[in-house]
Amino acid sequence: MEHDIHAPDAQGFIPGVYNYCDRRCERCRFVRQCRVGAVDVDDVGEAEDAVVSGRPEDLRERLMKLMNRPPSEAEDEDEDDEVDTEEEDDGDAGGGLDFDFDPADMEPTAEELREEEKARQALKAHPLSNMGMAYMDLVDEWLDPREEMLTAKGILVHRQQELSMAAAMRTPEILVLSEALDEIGWFKTMLHVKCQRAIRGKLEDTGWMKAMDMDPLQSDWNGTAKLCLEIVQRSVAAWETVAELMPEEAEHLVAINELLRRVDEELRKEFPDAQRFIRAGWDAPDQPSAR
Repeated sequence: MEHDIHAPDAQGFIPGVYNYCDRRCERCRFVRQCRVGAVDVDDVGEAEDAVVSGRPEDLRERLMKLMNRPPSEAEDEDEDDEVDTEEEDDGDAGGGLDFDFDPADMEPTAEELREEEKARQALKAHPLSNMGMAYMDLVDEWLDPREEMLTAKGILVHRQQELSMAAAMRTPEILVLSEALDEIGWFKTMLHVKCQRAIRGKLEDTGWMKAMDMDPLQSDWNGTAKLCLEIVQRSVAAWETVAELMPEEAEHLVAINELLRRVDEELRKEFPDAQRFIRAGWDAPDQPSAR
C-alpha cells in the first residue's frame, strides 16, 4: 500500500507539513496537525519565559515537547548517559573498548574546500540571490521614508502596533492596507532566504536522490522553490492592494513590481518542476463533498 504523505501520524500530526510553509502559525489551518505550529501557538508565553530565563532545562523541555517526548524520557536519557560515561571510564582503566579517533579525520580535504568555495561563489553570483537582495532594498527604500506618515494615518506598518491603534481609526480601508503591509514586511526577507536555500540545494545535489531510488521531483530545493513562487504571488497581491488604496504611490511601485515579475520568471526557469512538487498537507487532493 502506497504511503499517503498527507495522512496524520498516530499523534495526529502530518509529518513535515512545516517544511514548506510561510511560518505564520497563528493563521495556519494545519496548526493543530503540525508539531512546530502546535508548540508555537500554545506556548508562546512559555517560550518567551524560557528565552528570558536562559535556563537550559526550560529550553530542553520545550524541545522535548516539540519532539513529542515527555521530559521524563529526556531525564532517563541523561541518567543513561552518565552511567555510560562512568562505564566507559571504568572500561578504559580495565582494558575496555578504546576507539582511536583523530579529530583531523573530520577536517575537509582540499578538494572539498574547493568545491565548497565554488558552490558559495555560484550561490552569490546567481541572479536570484542578487534579485532577492535588491527586493529587500527596494521595500526598505519605499517604506522607511513613509513609515511616520502611514503610522499617523493609523496604518499598521508593524504588527505589534495593533494594540495602540484607536478603535475609531480601524476603518475597513485602513485594516486592509495594514494587512497588505504586514504581508509585505513578513515576506521581504523570507523571499531572499528561501531563494538562497533552493539554489544551494540544487547546487549541492549530486544525484544522491536517484542513487537512493528517490523521486528527484520531490527534492527539498523543488519544494522550497514552490514556496518562493507562492511568496512572490502573495507579495504581488499585497503591492496591488497598496497601489489601489494609495493611488498616489502607484508610479513609485513600478520598479518593485517589475522586480517581483523577474524573480517569478527566474524561479520558473531555474526550477521548472517546482510547481509539480507535492507538499505534505498543503497539496492534498480535494476531497469529494459529502452528499
